[in-house]
Amino acid sequence: MSKRTTMTLWCTFTLCLSVAGCKHADSTKTAPSAPVVERTTAPPEAKAEPKAEPKAEPKADAKKKLPESVDTTGLDPAEVKILTSILAEQFDPCGKARSFLESVQAGDCALASRLVRFISHKQQQGYGKRRIVALLLREVERLNTVVKVSTKGAPSMGPATSKVDVVIFSDFQCPFCRRMHGPLKSLQAHYGVRIYYKHYPLRQTHEYAEGAARAAWAAQQQGKFWLMHDTLFDQDDLKWSAVKGYAKKIGLDMKRFIADVKDAKSKDAVEQDYQDGQDAQVDGTPTFFVNGRRAETLEQLQSTIREQLGLAGVKKIPGPLELGEVDPGAQGETPDKAPAAAVQ
Repeated sequence: MSKRTTMTLWCTFTLCLSVAGCKHADSTKTAPSAPVVERTTAPPEAKAEPKAEPKAEPKADAKKKLPESVDTTGLDPAEVKILTSILAEQFDPCGKARSFLESVQAGDCALASRLVRFISHKQQQGYGKRRIVALLLREVERLNTVVKVSTKGAPSMGPATSKVDVVIFSDFQCPFCRRMHGPLKSLQAHYGVRIYYKHYPLRQTHEYAEGAARAAWAAQQQGKFWLMHDTLFDQDDLKWSAVKGYAKKIGLDMKRFIADVKDAKSKDAVEQDYQDGQDAQVDGTPTFFVNGRRAETLEQLQSTIREQLGLAGVKKIPGPLELGEVDPGAQGETPDKAPAAAVQ
C-alpha cells in the first residue's frame, strides 16, 4: 500500500475516535443535535392588591351601650362609664346565660331594671365601684332569697287578713330604729299591711336594750305592747328606774309588770326572738322581712311592700309615700354573746 493511502486511512480512524469520545454514564440519552437555549419565563406581572376598604370600628361600644330606657340623670360621663362597666361585668340577675347589660338591653327582666336604679342611686350617694358591686351582690341575694321567720307570740299591728306581712327585728336603744318607727307606722296605715315585732337587742353595744325588750314583753302580757313600744322609743333614758315610771304612766298593773319583767319567761321570749334573727342572718337593726324578703332601709321596705302587694293581686295600690331622708340601713353591730344589763 502506498504511503498516501496509509495516511488517508489513519486520519479517518483518528476522526472516528474523536467523535465517539467518553460518554457520561447516562449514555442512553441522545445529545441534542442543536444547542438548547434555556428560556427564562418572566414572572407574571404582580397585580396590585385591591385597596382594603377602611374597616368599620368594632362595635364594642354598641354591645356595651346603655339602652335609652336607663335613666342616667344626675350621673356625669365618668359615672355612666362606671355604671356600664359594672353591668357588662356582672351576670344577668334573672338567671339567663348573658350579662347584666345584655339583660337590660333585652328589656325582659324587671329585676335588672330595678337593680340599675339601685346602682345609680348608690353612685349618686358617692360610693365607689368596688363598694357598689359588693352592695349589688348583697341586694341581688336579698331580692332572690325568701326567709321564713316565725311570728308565733310576736305582737302585731294591722289587719289579720293582710296579704303582706312585715316582720321587724328592732332594738329600743338603736337610734336608727327610733327614727324609723314613726315612718313604719305610716307605711302600715298607708298600705294596710300587718306588722310583727321581734326583739333583737344589741347586747354588746346597747346596755339597756334587753331590759327594755323584757319590759315591752311584760307590757304585751297586759295588752299594751304598742303603747309601751312608742313610749320607749320616745325616751332617752332606758334605765330600769325610768322604765318603771313609763309603765306606771301608761296604766300598767305595776305589781304584775315587775313580776313579768323579772320572770324567766320574759328572758326566754327575748332570747327566742334574738335566735330567730340569728337564723335569718340579721346583722343589724332595724331589719325587715316583707313576706320573707329582706329589707334594710325605708326605701327598700316601701318598694318591697308595693311589689308584694302587686304579686298578691292587689289591683289598687296606693301611691308611694314621701319618707324623707330616714334611710340608714342596718347599721347596728352584730352582737357577741355578752351579758345583758341586769333588770334591777
